[in-house]
Amino acid sequence: MAGIFGIYDPGMAPERLGDLSARMGQVITHEPWYHSHHFLQPPLAAGQVGLGIFNSQTQPASNEDGTVLVWLDGEISDFQRRDLARQLRDSGHQLSGEGDAELLAHLYEDRGESLACDLDGTFAAAIFDRRCVGAQDKLLILVDRDASRPLYFYAQGKRFLFASEVKAILEDHRLPRRVDEQGLVQFFTFRHPLGERTLLRDVHYLPAGCLATFCQGRVQVQRYWEPNVVEDRPPRSLEHYLDELEAGLRLALERQACDNGAVGLFLSGGLDSRLLAGLMPSQLNGRFHTFSRGPLGCWDVKFGTMVADRIGSQHHILELKPDFLIPLARQGVWLTDGLMTVLDIYVLSTIELVKPHVDVVFFGIGRSSGVLAGIELSEGLLQARSLDEAAHELFAREGTYIPSSVQAQLFSRRLYRETEGAAFETLRQILEGYQASTPAGQVKAFYLQCRLPRSTRYGPALARTQVETRFPYSDNDLSELVCRLPAHFRLKRQMQLALLKHARPDLARVPWEYTGVPADVSTPRRQVLQRGLYYVRRKASHWTRGLVSAGSERERANYPAWLRTTLREWFTNILLDKRTLERGYFNETYLRQMISDHLEGRRNYAIQFGLLLTFELWNRLFVDGEPVEQGAVV
Repeated sequence: MAGIFGIYDPGMAPERLGDLSARMGQVITHEPWYHSHHFLQPPLAAGQVGLGIFNSQTQPASNEDGTVLVWLDGEISDFQRRDLARQLRDSGHQLSGEGDAELLAHLYEDRGESLACDLDGTFAAAIFDRRCVGAQDKLLILVDRDASRPLYFYAQGKRFLFASEVKAILEDHRLPRRVDEQGLVQFFTFRHPLGERTLLRDVHYLPAGCLATFCQGRVQVQRYWEPNVVEDRPPRSLEHYLDELEAGLRLALERQACDNGAVGLFLSGGLDSRLLAGLMPSQLNGRFHTFSRGPLGCWDVKFGTMVADRIGSQHHILELKPDFLIPLARQGVWLTDGLMTVLDIYVLSTIELVKPHVDVVFFGIGRSSGVLAGIELSEGLLQARSLDEAAHELFAREGTYIPSSVQAQLFSRRLYRETEGAAFETLRQILEGYQASTPAGQVKAFYLQCRLPRSTRYGPALARTQVETRFPYSDNDLSELVCRLPAHFRLKRQMQLALLKHARPDLARVPWEYTGVPADVSTPRRQVLQRGLYYVRRKASHWTRGLVSAGSERERANYPAWLRTTLREWFTNILLDKRTLERGYFNETYLRQMISDHLEGRRNYAIQFGLLLTFELWNRLFVDGEPVEQGAVV
C-alpha cells in the first residue's frame, strides 16, 4: 500500500527523530522493490514510499527557495496537471520537472490552503510551510475528495505524526494503544467507523475532501470540498441525461487512460465495471486487460467473461479458493489497519497474478458509481420530511451489519451500556452537518463524503501493494453531473441500466449478478421477483438440508458455507480462543450460541463473524503487538 509518513517533534533529539522516521518508512515498505525517499531536518522527519509507477521523482519537492516542501502519494489527473503547470509558469513560477509534488508546492505558494479545492486526482499529501510569521512552522496534510488514499494523524502537545497506514504512527512507542470503543461499535454497526474515528482512541482518520493543519501545537481539520447535492429543477428528459452521462464517462476514461503501458480493470458481474469496460477508449486496443475474480463458475467469473468476450479484452480469470483466508487474513488486517472486514480481502489473494500483466488497474467504484446506482436511495428516504426521519430510515438500512438487537445480546453488559444508541446519534450529527435542501440531499452528501470513501477504499489499497489504481467514476466533472440527477431517475439502479442500454446495448444483453438475467430486461418488478426467488431457493436448501441447491454460483465468495466447512476450525479457534473471550467485549454464552446456530445451519452469521474475526486479529496485531508473519492458525 505504501504512501507518505512524517513526524514533527521539537522535543525529540535528531538521532531519535531519524530512527523513528526510518521505522515508519520501513513498516509500510511491504515489498523489497518499493521506492523510498527520506528527509530529516529537525524538528521534522518525513518520507514517501511508493511503487515507482506514479510520481517516482525524489521527494520532498519544493518551491524555488525551499520554503515549501511537499510529499505526495498518488497523482493529479494528467489533463489538469498540464493546465496547472502552464498557469504557474505563466505567473512566473519556475518548475524544474513534471512531478505532481512540485506542482503542489508552487500551487500552495499561490493559493495557500485553498490549493486543493478544484484538484482532480487521487492523492494524499503533506505540505511543510517554513514561511509562517514568527518562525512558526506549519504542517498541512490533505486527501482528495474521495480519500482514495487514506491518511491518519496523531497529535499530542507539540508533537504531530501522520502516515498513510496506522501501523507507521504506532512506531512511536509513546503512543497509547487504547481501543476506541465508539469507533469499534460504529465498525460493527456500519462496517466502518464514522467521521475521524479509527479503532484507536488517539489515532484519527482524515475524512474525504478535508485538510488538517498543525501549527503551534494546535490541529484544525476543515473541509475544502463538500458535495453539491442540488438536483436539476426542472429536470430534463432521461435521454438528455443519458447523452450527458455517456459523454462524461467517456471523457473520464480518456483522461485516465493517458499512459502508454498496459492497464487493467477488475470486471465483475455487475454494472459499474461493465460500463467502464464497454466505454474504454480505442487507444487501449491491444493493451487492455480484464480480470474476473471468484470461484470458478460463480456469476462474477461467468458474466465477466461474457462481457470480456464482447469487448475483446485480454481476459484473465483469478480463482478464489475457499481456504484463502487461512494464510492471508492476518496480512489483510495488517495492510488495512483493521478497517476492512476480512471477508472483503479477496483482492489480496489474487493481486500477484495481476501485476505481471499491468501496472495500473481501474476500479468501478467512486462517487459517481454509488450515486448513479442510487444506493443511497429508498422510497422512505425520498419521502422523509425531517432529518430525524431520514436518519432513522438510513440507520435501518445501513446499521445492519451487527444490528442493535444482536449487539444487546452479543456485547458485554459494560460495552453495551456505554455505547447504546451512540452509533445512531453520531450518524445523525454527521447528517446534520451537511447543507442540502432536503433530508434526502443530506443523506446523499453523507454517502459521497463518508459512506462510500470509508467502505470502498481498502480493496484498492490492497491492490496497491502491487499495482497502482485509478477511479474513473471519481472524475470531478462526471461526479458533479451525476449529483444533479433527479432522484426518481436513480431508484433501483434504473439509471445505470438505462445508461448501459443506451451506450452498449450488446453488453446489456449479458446477465448481471443482481438478478442473474440480462440487464436489458431487469425492470424493478423483475428485480424484486428474481431476488425473491433466490431467497426462497436459499430457504428451501436450508429446509431440505441441501437437497435443493442454494444457488451458490451467485456468490463471489460463499462464506456461509465455507465457515461451516473449510474455514470451520480456523474461525472457531480464533473466536473461542481464551484471549478473545477474556478481552471483555463479548458475552461468551451468546457468542457460542451464534457459532452453534451458524454451524448447524439454523442462522447465517457470516457477516457478523467477519467483523468479529477482523477485530480479534486487529487486537493481536495492533494492541498485543504480534508480528504479522506469525502462523495463521491459533
